Amino acid sequence: MSTSSAVVSLVEVEEEDLAIEVRDNNGFKGVFATQDIAEDSIIFLLRGTISTEPTMYTIQLGRNRHLNFPVVRKKDDDLDYCWQFLNHCCEPNGYMDVVGLTFRASRNIRRGEEITFNYLTTESAMAVPFECLCGSNNCFGYIQGRDFVTPHQLVAIVETVPTAPLTTPLPLIQRATGNLRNSFSSSMG
Repeated sequence: MSTSSAVVSLVEVEEEDLAIEVRDNNGFKGVFATQDIAEDSIIFLLRGTISTEPTMYTIQLGRNRHLNFPVVRKKDDDLDYCWQFLNHCCEPNGYMDVVGLTFRASRNIRRGEEITFNYLTTESAMAVPFECLCGSNNCFGYIQGRDFVTPHQLVAIVETVPTAPLTTPLPLIQRATGNLRNSFSSSMG
């Protein structure tokens, strides 16, 4: 699972090879590593259907594009749609690559560790906002969506996403380039 090539990784990520499990975490389900996962590895594929409306459980892939469950679900398919159990963290260990339709490790993840991502990297406006309890020193507090953060927080969000394309088109987010503090280029570049 320690490959960084999306083409190779997509072929190698088979259901029996998943290094994750869905389990209960203090009354809530979460996704946990069953083995060590190397940084930038594909952890799982983003499967489901596309809807135009956000819900508490969808993942925003772009403007009016939200990853949702299929209408018909099969029994015991939690791993097929494990993205529904990813909990938010302001300092996450994973991120959505909506271009490649994968969820990837943003750093090395140890066996037994809960796998998380920052909801602000995908959601413009949360269908169900909440008070974050992640405990991070850099916690964003009340999570309403990216449309509700300050410019300073927007920069911090960009810094949580590796150099891969951001999860949804974020025309307002810019990345610092060069040596000048005010030197920016579009994150979509």
